[in-house]
Amino acid sequence: MKRILAVFLVVAALFTAGYYLSTGRLPWVALSTEEQQVIDLGEEFARVREQWQAAGRTQALGVDASSQIEAPLATLDRIDKELAGLTPQLKSTEAKNRATILRRDIAAFKSEMR
Repeated sequence: MKRILAVFLVVAALFTAGYYLSTGRLPWVALSTEEQQVIDLGEEFARVREQWQAAGRTQALGVDASSQIEAPLATLDRIDKELAGLTPQLKSTEAKNRATILRRDIAAFKSEMR
C-alpha cells in the first residue's frame, strides 16, 4: 500500500512539474481575468496569422485572394486596438508581460507583411 501511495505521489509531482515548466504556473492556480483577455487576443492573433498564410498560399497559386486578405487585416487592426486599450488597465505583472510579448509579436508580423 505504501508503494502504491509513493508511486502516486511521484506521478503527481512529475505531472505538476511538467505543467509548471510548460505553462509557468501551477495547475491549481486559476488565470486572472486580465490574463485570460490577453491570452484570448493572442489566440485570435494566431488565427489571423494562419489566415494570412493561407491567403499567401492561395496567391502563390495565381488565384485572386484579395477577399481573403481583407478579413485578417481588419481583425489584426481590431486586436491591436483592443490590446492598446487594455494594456494601461492591466494590474497583473503576468498579464503585462503577456501583453508586451503580444504587442511585440504583432509589430513583427506587421513588419513581415510589408
